[in-house]
Amino acid sequence: TLKIALSLAGNLGDPSGDMSVTHTAEGMVSKSEASSLRQLINDSQSLPSDLRLPHSPLEGGAAASQVLVMGPDDFIVAVVSSLNRPFGSGIVTPSGILLNSQMLDFSWQNKTMNHSIPRPQNLLQPQKRPRSFLLPTIVRPSEGMCGTYLCLGANNGDRALSSIVQV
Repeated sequence: TLKIALSLAGNLGDPSGDMSVTHTAEGMVSKSEASSLRQLINDSQSLPSDLRLPHSPLEGGAAASQVLVMGPDDFIVAVVSSLNRPFGSGIVTPSGILLNSQMLDFSWQNKTMNHSIPRPQNLLQPQKRPRSFLLPTIVRPSEGMCGTYLCLGANNGDRALSSIVQV
C-alpha cells in the first residue's frame, strides 16, 4: 500500500501551470482509482521492484520541527516548520527569523539522492513551489462518538508516510 501511495505521490508537484498534477491528485482520491489500486495489493507478495518510488532529496539530519497541541475543548492545532537543515539556509532576517532551505525539496538533475530519476513535476522552475513531505496528522473520533484523539507528525522525506501509518 505504501509503495503505491509513494509512487503516486512522486507524480505530485506544484499544480499551478501543470494540469497533470491536478489530474494525479484527483485520481488519488477517486473511489474508482482506489478500487483499481486495491486489486494490486496482495498480502502474500510485494509489488515489483521496478515500481518507481520517489526519493527525498533531503540530506540526513534534522529537517523539521513540529508543535502539536490538543486542548480541553476538542481544539487541536498542528504547526510544522521546515528548515531542511539544522540552520536552514543559514540566512537570518534583520528581525531574527531563520530562513529555510526549501530549494532542497525540488528534484534536481544529477543531485537527487539515491540516484533516482528526477520527477519533471517537481523540477526547479521560477515561481514554482516544491513538493514537501511534512505530514501533520490529526485523528479524532466521529462526531458524537467516544474514542481516542491523536495528534502526531513526521518528517524525513518519503519515510514520513510509513512513520505515520505505523503509529
